[in-house]
Amino acid sequence: MRKIIIITYLFFAGQVGIGQKTQLIADSLFFGLNGIKEKYPTVGLSVGIFYNNKTLFYQFGDKYKGFNSPIDKYTIFEIGSVTKTLTGLLLSIEIANSQIGKSDYIDSYFKLNALSNNILGKIKITDLASHQSGLPNLSNDNYFKKLLQKDATNPFRFVDTNYLLHVLSQTDTLVNFKKYQYNNYAFSLLGYILSRKNHCTYNYLLQKSILLPLSMTHTSLNKARTKNIAGLYDEDGKPQNNIILNDVNPAGGLLSNAVDMIKYLKLQLGCSKVNLQKAVQISQETYYSDDKHTVGLGWDIRNGYLQKDGDSFGNSCLLLCDRKNQIGIVVLSNHQNADIVNYAVDYIYKKLLNKKKNSN
Repeated sequence: MRKIIIITYLFFAGQVGIGQKTQLIADSLFFGLNGIKEKYPTVGLSVGIFYNNKTLFYQFGDKYKGFNSPIDKYTIFEIGSVTKTLTGLLLSIEIANSQIGKSDYIDSYFKLNALSNNILGKIKITDLASHQSGLPNLSNDNYFKKLLQKDATNPFRFVDTNYLLHVLSQTDTLVNFKKYQYNNYAFSLLGYILSRKNHCTYNYLLQKSILLPLSMTHTSLNKARTKNIAGLYDEDGKPQNNIILNDVNPAGGLLSNAVDMIKYLKLQLGCSKVNLQKAVQISQETYYSDDKHTVGLGWDIRNGYLQKDGDSFGNSCLLLCDRKNQIGIVVLSNHQNADIVNYAVDYIYKKLLNKKKNSN
């Protein structure tokens, strides 16, 4: 009995009004059969949930392996490619304000002869944010291999504006054009286009348009100015370095925490007072679909919900947004392991759906 009381206090203290069933969901996720404690005993997790118009936070483990450094809801993590949804939203804001058209081509945003004649009039700006541009991807192509040869631990630190434009100028063939190909380069290029169009840096545009209006004060592209930051470990538990992305930041450079990610999810769910709903709806529309993928502007569209994962070299993050059932979930991990965050989000989501079904 004493053990149960201690666990309840540690993980649910201060969250008055949360139903006992919801508490049991987190308890069973962390400590139940095949739960996080059993499957991933050294991992540290931060979980945020928006459900039934309530915001809930749960934590498991320590920021650093082998240290008594408990994670809390304000602990900062690298959120990786979740950043793409914010870059997609920046594009959606431009579309909502009639500054960019959904069918506009990227050609007009570059100087004459910046693009090969073979790709002029082909790539729409929305193609960049929906993984169908056919451009090099900086993931599994020769450009990425050469970057790895320069620095296997932080290959993207060599990517600046000149690099982005050089790659574009050297591209005269679009590989798998109008077919799904996950693309870090395309999002980097999109960030360049948006910042150049607005005569400011990507960071400033992001702060002005999204982070400040939503009071996401713990989210930034800069190394967090706090000691409350999660450790960085690969899937085998080996320590990793902070990721340095430079001009690849629009594809995956943000750091954040569960508190800010829930603010962001509430916007996506239509539960925020910030007036960005027209842009949000534009970003959640389908821009590409095949037998395996349905994609918005940065979002993966599933059967009934939106989802986006993000991995750096040492952290993993996963967001889930279900507008119909008004459920938002974020799980942040101090290990780069997509299986952990997918397991946690899937577990919580199914339990909440069952709870909602049984309450109707």
